Amino acid sequence: MLKFVVVIFLVIMASTFAQKCGDDVCDAGSCCVTYSQRHCKKLGQLHDMCSKPDQGTDSGNFVFFCPCEAGLRCSGDELGM
Repeated sequence: MLKFVVVIFLVIMASTFAQKCGDDVCDAGSCCVTYSQRHCKKLGQLHDMCSKPDQGTDSGNFVFFCPCEAGLRCSGDELGM
């Protein structure tokens, strides 16, 4: 029973920590993306899937993909959303 409680506690702690994601938490060169959970992901590089910078939510999070790094832009098939 104690093992079960410890496992539940660890799962709750991990999911709570994963939700603490945003531009103020992610390092430079990354953004906060959301799909199953929120987590920091590197900005899009050349030929990566990406989101347009204006596709972020009000809280600054993006769905599935970050925008491209400075000097690059999303276009054509590279557009993630």
